[in-house]
Amino acid sequence: MTRKPTFFVTAMTVVAAVALAPITFNVVVDAYDHNRMVDLDLDKSEISVKAHYPLYKMIEYPRVKAPTVILGDSRARALQDKYWQELGRDDVYNFAYGGATVYEMYDTFNYLRENAELETLIVSLPLRSMDERFKGGMNRVPEAIALANDPFGYYSNWFVAKIGWRLLQDRYPDVFEAFEGLSISPVSEAGAAEFAALEHLSVEQLLDPDLCDDCILTTPNTALVLPAAFYHRGLGLGYWGRYWPEITIERDLPRLFAQQVGTNGAADWRRFKQSDELWAMVEEMAAWCDENDVELIFFIPPTISEMQRRISDFGLASANHRFRERLTTMAPVIDLDYDSPFSQELSNFTDAYHFGSTPARKIVGELLQLIDKDPERTELAHKRRGDLICPVRPQDMTEQHSEGTLELIEGESCRVWRQKNG
Repeated sequence: MTRKPTFFVTAMTVVAAVALAPITFNVVVDAYDHNRMVDLDLDKSEISVKAHYPLYKMIEYPRVKAPTVILGDSRARALQDKYWQELGRDDVYNFAYGGATVYEMYDTFNYLRENAELETLIVSLPLRSMDERFKGGMNRVPEAIALANDPFGYYSNWFVAKIGWRLLQDRYPDVFEAFEGLSISPVSEAGAAEFAALEHLSVEQLLDPDLCDDCILTTPNTALVLPAAFYHRGLGLGYWGRYWPEITIERDLPRLFAQQVGTNGAADWRRFKQSDELWAMVEEMAAWCDENDVELIFFIPPTISEMQRRISDFGLASANHRFRERLTTMAPVIDLDYDSPFSQELSNFTDAYHFGSTPARKIVGELLQLIDKDPERTELAHKRRGDLICPVRPQDMTEQHSEGTLELIEGESCRVWRQKNG
């Protein structure tokens, strides 16, 4: 009579132990610093963040509550908090995610307007992000908010446990290598490749119009040659064409850069189509900032000049300009993505899309001067300038032009687009 209850209790104990194992593991390892009770000296700022950017930042931000926030993708993420702190600004939080979409920026913005007292919002917004198909319309933010606000859901989550395991592997590689060297199977693993026939596309398939939305052009009867004096006016740029000269730089690029310009550049723009839904999100963010006295600044991060040329290669030069024009109706635009000495200097970049840490510090310094008038901090920022100078002061300005309500002021490798008297 006593064996059945004993067996039942034992079985339930085993089941409970198995069920509680991931919870206990997550409480101790705590891959995303939900409780920070145990310090195991794990590299969470690198491994955990990159595995799920929004989750890490949704858990971290409530401890910071900074009034100045940066939204955007990996280019915006490069403008790290520590670079602002070096200039005396401890109230800036970088809420950017690697590979972020406008959907994610918008949901993060909605979180902020309900949970923060914003004073300044800097939104990094390259043209490429305005296609709803960018990154497959990915949105990791709702899940991040749900897990950050649900301790039980967080501690029982297998993804969190998986990242915790990866953290331990990174911290104690020798221990894990020793365990991996032990084999309980008499059969070794084969390293055979999957057998499958190569897929061949016919010429008809390659020329399928569905592979290229809105890019079928009529063939002119004769070649169109524009006099040099017309600049890009014939491409829909009007007088502004003189500020978008043809990019003629020719040089051998490092292998990674060349591959990105050729392959990624074509993928970026071949089927590019701006989304009304995404524009509505951007406009809603701008309207809220205007209504609540939050300073809004748009930032267009730089790419190398050859990557910029791909925009014109796919007939989007006019769209590229009008993108800036439309943004200025909502807020000033800090633009570094045009052909300039800065974008031509490859040492400023780690690849065709991303700038390095030294340029990132310079960019932070220029942004600081636009939002902060403290003389000590702006003086520190001036010392970082070098080959990048935004037209913050009258003496910084090298060019100024306006057409209608749109105004452009230019410094060295930095432009500010804005509405007149805006």
